[in-house]
Amino acid sequence: MPGYLGEMLAALSALCFAMLNIVIAGTAGSRGDKGVLFSVIVTIGFSFALFLALEAGRINISATRDTAKGIGSFAFAGIAAMVFGRTLVFDSIRRLGATRASAVKRLNPFFSVLLAAIFLSEPVTLFDLAGLIVIALAFTLLIQDSFRKSRDGNDTAAPMAYLIGTGAALAYAVSYIGRKAGLNFMDAPALGTFISALSGFLGFVVLATFSENYRPMFRNLFQNIDRHVMAAAVLVSLGQVLMFAALAHEKVSTVVMISSLEIFFSIFLSTLVFRIEKRPRPVILVAAALAIIGVALVASA
Repeated sequence: MPGYLGEMLAALSALCFAMLNIVIAGTAGSRGDKGVLFSVIVTIGFSFALFLALEAGRINISATRDTAKGIGSFAFAGIAAMVFGRTLVFDSIRRLGATRASAVKRLNPFFSVLLAAIFLSEPVTLFDLAGLIVIALAFTLLIQDSFRKSRDGNDTAAPMAYLIGTGAALAYAVSYIGRKAGLNFMDAPALGTFISALSGFLGFVVLATFSENYRPMFRNLFQNIDRHVMAAAVLVSLGQVLMFAALAHEKVSTVVMISSLEIFFSIFLSTLVFRIEKRPRPVILVAAALAIIGVALVASA
């Protein structure tokens, strides 16, 4: 395997999620849950197809304690990512836009590194710490700029939108720990994605059983599909599989901090390629550059 396979997979995952940010911003006019549940179903089918094609013949799924722990960890990660993380991140992107939502999600490394050190005993190097500090500075610049525009009346994003984005970052950080723990027992990223997505779907089923608010998600599932919803489902599925594969080859802290490239990709795509947002201010570009420097420090550890 190439020496930087995990890093490359993490970067590709970040590109998929950056494209997802652009697409989700276009679901503001979509109906229903705007593709949250449909994206989970697509992930189930996509990951299962990959499992059959790439992993079914090489892994041993026998009734052992390690298998049970792996499945349990994947299922736990699925509830955190699919039910809580995906719902919150879809909402935060629509409230904040692609660029700022990506910035808020950069809280991921802080939660992930802390949780990985506590629960997985992953070492935190000086390069990791330096990268975290630089990424923290980039995040601070972005948030300060956004709040400044809010005070000037040029931004309608409310503080609650940032809290929703922070909750999404925490949920995904928890899911990364569950994924990595599961991969330590079962080296099968596609199977792990499938189990996580299936558990997330079952989580929505349970919620719909007890809450009327979630039942329309199932009743109108296929009536609310449009091109934005379809594209979002495909991109989030591919991004999840690539993230799982990256975690199979690298430690959690490295993968999540390389995933910070998502903000750079989002800025480039939303302002220069698709032109759905205004050209970023200099402070945004400085923050993006700092995020890249932080990622480079982590990757060099």
